[in-house]
Amino acid sequence: MDNDRFELLFDAWAESRLTKDEASELSALLRHDPAARARFKQAAAFHGHLHAAADSFSLESVAEKKPVEFPSRPLGLSLVASLLAVGLTVSSFGWLLAARTHRTEVQQLGVSDGGFDAVKGALPRGFPSAPYRWSGDPCEVVAAEGRSSAVRFVEAEGEANVPNGRKQSCDIFQIIDLREVRDQLLSSGEAYAELQAELRDARPAGATPVRFIAKVYVFEGTPDTIIGRWPTTNDQSLGSGAQFRVTQGGKTGEWRTTTAKCVLPPDAGFLVIQIGVGNAGAPGRNSPPLGQQYVDDVRLRLITRHGKFDLAAR
Repeated sequence: MDNDRFELLFDAWAESRLTKDEASELSALLRHDPAARARFKQAAAFHGHLHAAADSFSLESVAEKKPVEFPSRPLGLSLVASLLAVGLTVSSFGWLLAARTHRTEVQQLGVSDGGFDAVKGALPRGFPSAPYRWSGDPCEVVAAEGRSSAVRFVEAEGEANVPNGRKQSCDIFQIIDLREVRDQLLSSGEAYAELQAELRDARPAGATPVRFIAKVYVFEGTPDTIIGRWPTTNDQSLGSGAQFRVTQGGKTGEWRTTTAKCVLPPDAGFLVIQIGVGNAGAPGRNSPPLGQQYVDDVRLRLITRHGKFDLAAR
């Protein structure tokens, strides 16, 4: 199972934007791969899509010869109700969705220097040595077309903890402490972080494909547990959310907004945000040459909802 591809398909399903081909691909994956079914159930439960009905679903009993249906649905349909409609085997249908009124609050989270105005020249190398500082692979702050300052991705590097590993991408990171919003997380019915970034591929149209990524990881504890070192395995995080964008160059001066969302559990302690670009082909390949890819105007918001959808036994 390609983990990045699974995340892309899951996010598309969760946000009601699966294409017909993507629905067929996800259907086949769930029918033939037990690990994918287990991960789908775990991810749906974590992101709140199963809520109290999580134990009612038996993804393991999906017949290999029977396609999993992913019909189109209005965005207003609740995610719980939509999952009841996708054709996954349900051992009990004795639930009714009872909607309660809810209040949504939005506030900015403290990304430091999201416009890259404070740093000149090369960014510090390696994983951040302190919260609220940009660092990562070879990058530099320059004046880009239409922008007084932006980060230019210079060169892809491999994982620091994988000797002689493939140079698949060029990434920058920042650690965000959540202690100041701890009360909001504990008192809300639902909370998530929304990361936005402006991206640009300045190559002429038709160039070798590259893939941009905007990703948010959420961890429990305090930032000192991760400072200076990236965790060796992704399962050390409580969860993550990502958005990918594949480009082959484009119009001069064109900047595109990419948005990634990550659900925050009440015990969330800090975030790691990642912006990068690199290989858009099969996993494990080296990145094409970089140097004409940019990021600017990085923003992070906390969105909390007080009150939520409840499931009541019928």
